[in-house]
Amino acid sequence: MSLNWRELELILSELPLKNSYIQKVTEHTLHSFTLSMYSQSEKAWLLYFEIATPDARVVRTSHMREKAKSAQRFTQYMRAHLVGRKITGVRQLPFDRAFILDAENSEDRIRIVVRLFSGIGANVIITDDNFRILELMYRRPQRGEEKGSVLSLEERAGEGERIFTVRPWSGPSFNEFIDREGTLKAREERTEDLARRLEEKRDKELAALSDRLRRQEERIRTTEGFEEKKSYADILAGSIHLVHKGMDSVSLEDYRTGGRITIPLDPKLSPNENLERLYERYRKDKRAYEMATEEAEATRREIESTRERYESLLSERQGDKMQKEMSRQSDRKHQDDGRPGVRLTIQGFDIIIGRNARENDEILRHDTRGSDIWMHTRDTSGAYVIIKSRKGKTVPLPVLLDAASLAIHYSKAKKNGKADLYYTEVKYLRRAKDGKKGLVIPTQERNLFAELDEKRVKELLS
Repeated sequence: MSLNWRELELILSELPLKNSYIQKVTEHTLHSFTLSMYSQSEKAWLLYFEIATPDARVVRTSHMREKAKSAQRFTQYMRAHLVGRKITGVRQLPFDRAFILDAENSEDRIRIVVRLFSGIGANVIITDDNFRILELMYRRPQRGEEKGSVLSLEERAGEGERIFTVRPWSGPSFNEFIDREGTLKAREERTEDLARRLEEKRDKELAALSDRLRRQEERIRTTEGFEEKKSYADILAGSIHLVHKGMDSVSLEDYRTGGRITIPLDPKLSPNENLERLYERYRKDKRAYEMATEEAEATRREIESTRERYESLLSERQGDKMQKEMSRQSDRKHQDDGRPGVRLTIQGFDIIIGRNARENDEILRHDTRGSDIWMHTRDTSGAYVIIKSRKGKTVPLPVLLDAASLAIHYSKAKKNGKADLYYTEVKYLRRAKDGKKGLVIPTQERNLFAELDEKRVKELLS
C-alpha cells in the first residue's frame, strides 16, 4: 500500500536529509532507484524511491536492491547532475503526497520534485531554481510536463473530506517499518511471480514431453506389425521357386491359417531381392518398434519426474530454489537442431540470431511472423535479431537490452562496445527491390541506444 500524506510527513521527519550529500544513484527498475547518501551525523545511508506503482513510497532502507542491467535516460541524468550535491532544503506540499528537495553545489541550486501520486501524476521532476524543468522520470506532454516547461505547483488549501491517519506500526522508526513491510511484500510478490512463471514453464515442458510421447506412441503403432512382415517373408521363402522376376504380386498358401495371401512384389527386383527387402522391412520395423517403446517409457518417467519436481517447488514456495530452477530453464541456448541461426530463450522469449545474409534471409522467410520483433544495428552491418512474440505479453526491457547486446556482439559495432539500433515488428519490414539476399527496409521503427554487455552475452552464449 502506498503512503498517504500523513505517512509521508512522518517518513520525511525521520530522515536526515538536510545537509546530506548525494553520493551515488542506483537504478533497479523503470519505476525505482536508490540514492546513496552521506551525512556527518548518520554517515552512509540509503534512500529508496518507488514511483508510479501501487506501493509508491520514499523510505530509508537497510539494503541495496538488485541493480538494473542498464540505466535509463533519467538515471543517467541524475548521475551526471545530482551526485556530489548537498540537500539544503526539504519541503512537503501541504496535505499532499509530494515534496521538494533543494540540492546545491558550488555553482547552483536545483530542485527535485517527488510526487507519489497514483495515475499519470506520479513523477520525479528535476528543475532549476525557478522550477523550469531540466529532466523528468516520466515525460507528460499532456500535462505540460516536458523539458523546458515551467512546472506548475498546485498546493492544497486543506485535507478535504477524507481524513488520513498513519497506519499502526511497530519498530524503532516508521521508516524501518515501511521498509520491512515493503521488503516482505516484495518478497511475497516475487515468490508469487516466480510461482506463476514456474507454472508456465511446467506447462510448456509437459506439453513438449507429451507431444514427444505422442510421436513415439504413433511410431509404435505404425511398426508394431513387424512380426506380420516376418511371416510374409517366411511364407515367401518357403515358396520362392514360384516367384519370377517381373511379377508384381504372388498368391501363396498361408501356413498359419490354411488360406491364401497375396504378397506384393517389386517387378524390377529378383525373387531373392524381393525376399531380402521383406526381411529388411521386418528388421527395420522391429528396431524402430523396440526403440520407440524404450523411448516412450523413458518419456513417461520424465513426465512423472517433471511433475513431481515442479509440484515440490510450488508447494515449498522457497524463492531461492524457484529462482535456481528458473535460471536453469529460462536462459538457455537451444541444442543445435539443424535450423539456421543462434537460438536462445530469455525470460520465456525465444530469440533467433541470423549471423550472415543467408541465415537472415532464411529466418525471415521461415521462422518469423508479423508480430515478432526485428532488431538491427543502425548504419552498421550485422546480425538480424528476432524476438519471438508471445500472446498477451509485452517484451520487457531486460529482454530488449539483452537482444541489443547480442545484435552488437554479432555486428561490426562490437569493437566500439556500443551502438544505435532500431527495431520494429516483422510486418513493418519490406524487402529492398533488387537488393542483396536478406536485405530489408524497416518502417515504423523505434530507436534504441545500447552498450555491449560482454559478460551477459558470454553468459547467454555459454
